[in-house]
Amino acid sequence: MAAILAIVFAAAAGFAFVVSIFVIVIIGVHREERYLTFSNTTAPGAVALLARIVLGRYVRKERRRQRGGYPDDLASSREPSFRDHSVGPRR
Repeated sequence: MAAILAIVFAAAAGFAFVVSIFVIVIIGVHREERYLTFSNTTAPGAVALLARIVLGRYVRKERRRQRGGYPDDLASSREPSFRDHSVGPRR
């Protein structure tokens, strides 16, 4: 009987966790849409920040592009493309 009670408790706790995360995401996305800040780097509050984490919006921080269009760590390691080659003299 105790094993069944533990399984029911674990299922109820898991369901409550999922519902609470669902509510947090709904509230956070509503705040993002209200203040139109989803494209900004800062969230308008703690609930919106949690919603961003759950939705995976800022799991990996995005770097700003350098002048050449490549982040500085990739600029030196990238292979030259066909645009980087000389086309030769024009006739």
